[in-house]
Amino acid sequence: MIAHSLDTTCAGLTPEGNGLGGRSPRILVVEDERIVALDLKAILRHLGYCLAGLTSSGTEAVEMCDSLRPDLVLMDIFLTGEMDGVEAACVIQRECNIPVIYLTAHTDKVTLQRAKRTAPYGYVLKPVDEDWLRTAVEVALFKHRTEQELRRSEQRYRQLFSGMLNAFLLLSHVPAPAGPGDFQVLEANPAFERMTALAHDAVVGRLLTEVFPGLEPFWLETLCETVRTGRSVRFENFLSARNMYFLAQAYSPAPGQVAVALEDVTERKHGEERLRYRTFHDALTGLPNRALCLDRIARAIERARRRANYVYALLFLDIDRFKLINDSLGHLAGDELLRRAADRLRREVRQLDTVARVGGDEFVVLLEEIASPGDALRIVKAIRERLRAPFTVGGRQCYVTASLGVVLGPADYERPEELLQNATIAMGNARAAGSGRVRVFDWSMRERAKRVMDLETDLRLGLDRGEFVLHYQPIFCLRSLATRGVEALVRWRRRDGELVPPGEFIPAAEQSGLIIPLGAHVLAESCRALGRWRRGVLGKAPFFMSVNLSARQFSQPDLVKQIVTALRNEGMAPTDLKLEITESVLMEHPESAMPKLRGLRELGVRIGIDDFGTGYSSLSYLQRFPIDTLKVDRAFVSGMEEHGNRAIVRSVIGLAHSLGYDVVAEGIETAAQLTDLAGLGCDLGQGFHYARPQPEADLLGLLGRMPPGCSC
Repeated sequence: MIAHSLDTTCAGLTPEGNGLGGRSPRILVVEDERIVALDLKAILRHLGYCLAGLTSSGTEAVEMCDSLRPDLVLMDIFLTGEMDGVEAACVIQRECNIPVIYLTAHTDKVTLQRAKRTAPYGYVLKPVDEDWLRTAVEVALFKHRTEQELRRSEQRYRQLFSGMLNAFLLLSHVPAPAGPGDFQVLEANPAFERMTALAHDAVVGRLLTEVFPGLEPFWLETLCETVRTGRSVRFENFLSARNMYFLAQAYSPAPGQVAVALEDVTERKHGEERLRYRTFHDALTGLPNRALCLDRIARAIERARRRANYVYALLFLDIDRFKLINDSLGHLAGDELLRRAADRLRREVRQLDTVARVGGDEFVVLLEEIASPGDALRIVKAIRERLRAPFTVGGRQCYVTASLGVVLGPADYERPEELLQNATIAMGNARAAGSGRVRVFDWSMRERAKRVMDLETDLRLGLDRGEFVLHYQPIFCLRSLATRGVEALVRWRRRDGELVPPGEFIPAAEQSGLIIPLGAHVLAESCRALGRWRRGVLGKAPFFMSVNLSARQFSQPDLVKQIVTALRNEGMAPTDLKLEITESVLMEHPESAMPKLRGLRELGVRIGIDDFGTGYSSLSYLQRFPIDTLKVDRAFVSGMEEHGNRAIVRSVIGLAHSLGYDVVAEGIETAAQLTDLAGLGCDLGQGFHYARPQPEADLLGLLGRMPPGCSC
């Protein structure tokens, strides 16, 4: 038995008109004489056909037809085994609908009579002639394709007639000297009457344009084409005379006639339109959503490529402090504000422009066909002023501002997402500059945004690699100049040895949320360091470790638990730890800050307010907060030569002492500042004049030379 094989390579010319989409036919050869089989394989390759497989078994030929689905089978009539060629051909044609050409060296009447009953597509005598084989194959493929097309045509007609439960019209073409002409109604079924509410007698014999006044030309043109070509057609179209959508199937049953089956799809089309609207529009405001906005931007980019004078602009708008409105007035009021803002934006732009809502309180405005970038900026200014007018929400007036980023086109953009991203970056720059600002995008903004993203990635890697180290700045008594404590300050030492100052990475850590694990690391390491010093150079001398808490750290619900864990792990006395919290953090939510401060004080931890004087502390809250220290901001210390700053420092010191707090002045850089502060009664200080922040090893050397503690 010859083992079957699969050959997917083809040579020669691709046969034309074989009904296979221009590809070469795939032929299965069933032949039990090896020499003949190999000869056939070579001939097929030379003719440009593909050999789908090769076998000498009738049973295996049936299996291969089922799995390989060849286009044609060359079948030897006389095969050994359970199934000869005639039996195999019967099964293949019946179950797989694949044409079979017989290969035979016998021409006796009995053999031919038996083979004829299987309705083969041809015969090829052995030894095989190449030209005869080509002719037989092409004729068989053409015949099979014709039969398939006829079968499909019959199936289409059966489907049309089986759909007679739908409306049905039989029409006769009425030609005209110009145009598609008209159609006379020959017959209409009861379903047509029910669907259109038009009586049978009022329809039959009349022209189609009389039955349906104002009939769209598309109907007449399509039906006329069906009459002319004889090809059936299926289409959907709107019939304005009945205000209905129809799915129509039309064919020509006789010359000059066309039969049309109609299905009412009005509800489905309306449903599709509603779904399409919901897919591409914002449910709250009715504005285009992000998907439709990107499509409009893509069209603007394409128009800018085609037209040299086409100018457009994209605005990205974000309502400032929108969360405050939701928190204070409720989400229903916030939704109402968004709807009213959307209405104002719509009224401020032209009909051809696009206003879209792409996020919670984020809107995009696409300005098209503008005369110049200056026109776009005038519209931006008008939008900003329009939004500044008070809104009436929930029966009360509220005022909002918006940060706007602008991208002026045209520019060399490939994707709409890139244009929208640049507008978002410009908006972020506007918001960073303050509420209600406008910024026009330039590529340096993109570079800065990329650097911030890279910085956040490096921050995560730096935390994993342990690249963050602590430096300590001594805090000293202004009267005795003895060291009383230190402030722990985080530094980033990259793998290449570069020391990154906190001003570069702390803002990125705050924005990304990495300040929480970073702050936990600073707290644990500073407690660990003080434990080492207590066991060494410090002993039991009075000394404190001052650690800054960020806004995100202070907002953590388990803050007190974290601090207890850090103190317990290092065996550190709570009184040795001072936590510094900025004035603005405490005053943002003073009522929720109070329980945390009390919990920390009950634990024994001391509390200091950092950067005092730069915020807006309420004296009523200040005296209620359980705090120990006020730290005068360096901005006042460095400007003490000015009378106003000196008066502020004197007032802060007097206020703190009257409330029982001690005072720390930071940023002392000159001997004159130190003398002035001591004269005003300031208790403690820190600054470059005394000592810079330094690594632990250098600090221990300083402490060894200048024992901490004093008699004051």
